[in-house]
Amino acid sequence: MTVGSPDDARVTPVPYFKEASVSAGDKQAGLDRMVGKPQDVTAAFDQFPLMLFATEGPEMTIVAVNDAVRAASGFPEPVGMRLRDFASGMAGQEAVEPFSRSYASGETIVRSQWRIRNEPGNPDSEIFVDIVITPWRHPDGTLRGNLGYGFDVTREVLARQASERRAAGAAERLALTPEIVLTLQRSLLPETVPVLPRVRLAARYVVAAAELQAGGDWFDALPTGNGRVALVVGDVAGQGAAAAAAMAQLRTVLHEALLSGTPVTEAIDRLDRFAAATPAARAATVCVAELDPAAGTLTWSIRAHPPPLVCSPGGATRFLRDGQGSALGIGGGHASLATAKIAPDEVVFLYCDGLVERPGETIDRGLDRLARIVGTAASEPSTALTTSLPDRISDLAVERIVGAECTDDVIVLAAHLLPDALAPLILSTTAEPEQLSGLREAVSTWVTELGADHDDRLALCLAAYEAAANVVDHAYYGRSPGELRLAGQLGDDGAVTLVIADDGRWRPPNSMPGGRGLTLIRACTDLKLDQCDDGTTATMRRQLTHPAVVGSARPAPDGKPRTEPFSAVVTRHDPTVITARGTVDAGTVGLLSTEIAKHGAAPLVIDLALVTFLASAGVQLLHDLITQHDVRLHAPAGTPAREVLNLVGLSDLLIT
Repeated sequence: MTVGSPDDARVTPVPYFKEASVSAGDKQAGLDRMVGKPQDVTAAFDQFPLMLFATEGPEMTIVAVNDAVRAASGFPEPVGMRLRDFASGMAGQEAVEPFSRSYASGETIVRSQWRIRNEPGNPDSEIFVDIVITPWRHPDGTLRGNLGYGFDVTREVLARQASERRAAGAAERLALTPEIVLTLQRSLLPETVPVLPRVRLAARYVVAAAELQAGGDWFDALPTGNGRVALVVGDVAGQGAAAAAAMAQLRTVLHEALLSGTPVTEAIDRLDRFAAATPAARAATVCVAELDPAAGTLTWSIRAHPPPLVCSPGGATRFLRDGQGSALGIGGGHASLATAKIAPDEVVFLYCDGLVERPGETIDRGLDRLARIVGTAASEPSTALTTSLPDRISDLAVERIVGAECTDDVIVLAAHLLPDALAPLILSTTAEPEQLSGLREAVSTWVTELGADHDDRLALCLAAYEAAANVVDHAYYGRSPGELRLAGQLGDDGAVTLVIADDGRWRPPNSMPGGRGLTLIRACTDLKLDQCDDGTTATMRRQLTHPAVVGSARPAPDGKPRTEPFSAVVTRHDPTVITARGTVDAGTVGLLSTEIAKHGAAPLVIDLALVTFLASAGVQLLHDLITQHDVRLHAPAGTPAREVLNLVGLSDLLIT
């Protein structure tokens, strides 16, 4: 018999245990020699650096756990409890389901990087574990219960996630998925979702690891006017180039119809006719819904697709099963329409069948699992990795249902109906240099609260700062500084409008030194300038977006920019490297210039990797230095300085 084979569980006791003449003391001595003394076994079991546990019977009553389990769970005396009661605080996290599967099937279940939260209301109780659950049998081979072991891999997972987020490009973050698959999929799917006043959106797409090819799943989120948004998730049967091409065609047809104001049912009928004439698109499925925040309604139509799920803040869920029709292109007739009320703070969740279908399992069981997990995720507070409710629901639905065993493409699209729109940004201050940093931070905080991505925040902070700096420099020339006003508003179309206004009279153009401020503003926004005798108004407009996640890693939200003091110090010689840190703007550019001047005509490298904000005054200084001296710049990809230099066309002056 091979050690470790399944037959081990059926080994009969050693012969001398069967002998009637063997005393109880001899039996114990034999066990001591085979297994160890009871007190030693208990001590070793309890102190073993893994989570060890055993459950008995179909009720999975806990009969043995070690200290690692007790410490992780917070239960000091769990022996005798049913596993379901022991894990009651983790409802909706599928904590019991792997044990049930192992007991029912007699198979070993392995879960890797399983994210669990012991205390639902405490984000700090969230850990990642690797766990193995195997059947526990009596000597005669009948099933007794489950044995399991696990270990906490939280530090390793967080370290890996941090490493992935530091990677310069998405291809590095998604190294386990062939680059060509994700590149093709990104070219066919939206890279972002809109940012709207009353609706917070999130989307996630995961490629099936087993397929290694582009698929036919797609999604869209489109503003349709007056604050409404159209939500779309669809699926073309099959994999590969044909399915991807058909998906792209269907998405384009529906996209154009919805953007042109076509009602949902007419848009689906148009899609149905196109699918009927396109063999690769026949039998595709789709769910199209339009959320109207003002009316508090969702209008939708479904063609052979899983129904939308609505989740309340407390975790209650309901499926919207009306509005059903047959698959596209097979002669199913006109689309039917259904409407339901959506309350403030509820989340509408659309998804594809890859999230709810498992081999050998009914679709209803998959839907029940989805509702349970989404409801639990909605009631949990946010963490540092996912600050918005729809982002967190999307992430946890994918992680807890799909995990590392993604056998089909998965798409989720979540829409959170906000109770109220974020208030406009209104700020009034004196047009003085020392007020500029506070204005920039106010814009940064407001744009971040809107849910915009990093690029939008950087662009709007830069544009607002440069417009305000122009007011400080030019509007009240020759007299006491007057008022500087800032107003910010997010429109129903997902575009932010920032207005910087003053009551001054600007210096004549020939008396104003040249700069790059307006160049930066125009690179970041659509700019309109209105000048008159009693003041100037700069109106800046930019469309906001929130990144859709394609693949396995979500970039961590970076919150507000770091506000560290400016410094410029020599960090290396031969050649001399001056490392700048913090904000480089009109208030600090003189300090950088002074440090550089100390080195005369010697070759220099100016390291901008730690610069958190680079204004036009800093850009102008760097340009002048490069054209007049032997100076090179270092700004890694993804840093604020690199992004600004890209905007003004100076990235070719960088060294790698």
